[in-house]
Amino acid sequence: MARIRINNGPWRKVMPGSSLLGLIRGRAGIRIHTSCGLGNCGSDIVLIRSGMEHLSPAFPSELRTLAVEGAPDNARLSCVTKLLEGDVEIEVPDYSLEQPAA
Repeated sequence: MARIRINNGPWRKVMPGSSLLGLIRGRAGIRIHTSCGLGNCGSDIVLIRSGMEHLSPAFPSELRTLAVEGAPDNARLSCVTKLLEGDVEIEVPDYSLEQPAA
């Protein structure tokens, strides 16, 4: 079983193998920004509060992007990270949200 909690919201059961990006947008209705969807742009950083061990391993390109962005150790890119099993709590920081058009 897999469950996710986003921005201190309710715990939700989800299908194992779901991408964090899809869960953030679909389940939580949060407008997270993403440009490439490949783990290269760094616009969809999320912070893992607990359950990092229940996520897919980071690809080298994701690790490079997080390093370039100066992201903390508990950061992942939502577009390439999948929830495998267990409970995961994440926070979508303000800098990863879509900004309204000027």
